Amino acid sequence: MGMLNRVRAALSGSKRKGTGLELSRWTSAPPRREVPALLAAYAEMPWLGTVVDTVGDAFAGVTWRAFQRRDPTTRKALVDVSLRRACGDERRERLKALVDVAGAVELPDHPLLRLLADPNDYMTGRDFAKLFCTHYDLTGEFFAVVEELAGVPVGLWPVPPDCVLALPDLSKPKGERTYTVTAGGRMFTLPTASVVYVKRLNPADPLGRGIGIAYALGDEVDTDEHAARYTKNAFYNNMLPGAVIAIEGFNESQAGPAKAFKESLAREYGGPANAGRVMITSGKTTFARLDTPFRDMQLVDLRRFLMDFVRMVYRVPPEIVGDVTSSNKATSFSAREHLAEQATKPRAEVFLAAIQKHLAPRFDDDVILSYDSPVPADREHRLRVMGTLPSAFSFDEWRTEAGFKPHPERQGFAELLPGQKANEPQDTPTPAAGSSAEANAEAISGD
Repeated sequence: MGMLNRVRAALSGSKRKGTGLELSRWTSAPPRREVPALLAAYAEMPWLGTVVDTVGDAFAGVTWRAFQRRDPTTRKALVDVSLRRACGDERRERLKALVDVAGAVELPDHPLLRLLADPNDYMTGRDFAKLFCTHYDLTGEFFAVVEELAGVPVGLWPVPPDCVLALPDLSKPKGERTYTVTAGGRMFTLPTASVVYVKRLNPADPLGRGIGIAYALGDEVDTDEHAARYTKNAFYNNMLPGAVIAIEGFNESQAGPAKAFKESLAREYGGPANAGRVMITSGKTTFARLDTPFRDMQLVDLRRFLMDFVRMVYRVPPEIVGDVTSSNKATSFSAREHLAEQATKPRAEVFLAAIQKHLAPRFDDDVILSYDSPVPADREHRLRVMGTLPSAFSFDEWRTEAGFKPHPERQGFAELLPGQKANEPQDTPTPAAGSSAEANAEAISGD
């Protein structure tokens, strides 16, 4: 056996037996006690739910593609580890170059794509992708049970992270490791091969449970929620009067006059319509205010700061969530690019790596998963380039850029480029009749 083959055998996943160090921090780790509260916060805290929804909706719109690496001559499938490990734009560029030279072929109807588009009988592919992002962002974990038919995955069933009570015990052989899951009041034991587990690593315990972004935002989102409830209680009933009025001469034996005075206050000054009215009375009166005005508490500024902080932690620009206070056309477009680069693409890479590792090998055809770039095309830049030398682009290209279909009476280029000849093979189409390009062509022919 050569050196290269020995290295390959040593690095093969089936040969790994562990070192013992992976058992030093955890065994059958239970879910964090905060996980149910984080999942509930999605429904109870509107701002957190909005930001998580925004990121999830963007991720759910990613278009997935499947490719197979092949030898250009023999057309046999090849294993390209470096291509599988390539990320983002590099992977797309390499695949495009390989497809152009027959070194790879796209598989638009691959079973893996069908599985992602139709994961189970109760969810669409978009729902499944958004749920992955929601669980991942809130708790740092995503679990999906794989349904198989004759050894081929045919379904993916997501499981809430708080329902997974125990991870596989690494002290056991690989074939005996299982997940412990609860559902419907029953306990299930699932082999590791039947579960796809994706997590956001906790640096303090990388082999333990995942940790989500929302976990670190606990104080901020709780403070914002308490501020909202405080405001609500102030208008509803917080069992604390806004002021205490003491009138000299009233005592407990004079309940009648005190009651009459209270009724007059309710009649004359109660309700939103009477807010702010001034009361004039005779006699010595003592007034003591008990509440703190909202203006002094600066609740609006506090809530705005907390909302901006949560949004920035998730890398979501303000324009994406409707805050256009300091926005213009340029910043609005840049916000879409920022969301795609900083939020959508990192999650797409995490999802792709998990699917490529846990599901793709089960189809036995060396499929390589990829996705279209979620970054929107910069149309302003494209128009500037086209406007710099308009004659370098055909009528069809200009009409397509404007959103129109090609016109049968407008073909070819508007003008000949310097050095071009009319009807030159494989260079430029025949100029349209009556165009300036035709006049230029006739002039060149006359010369």
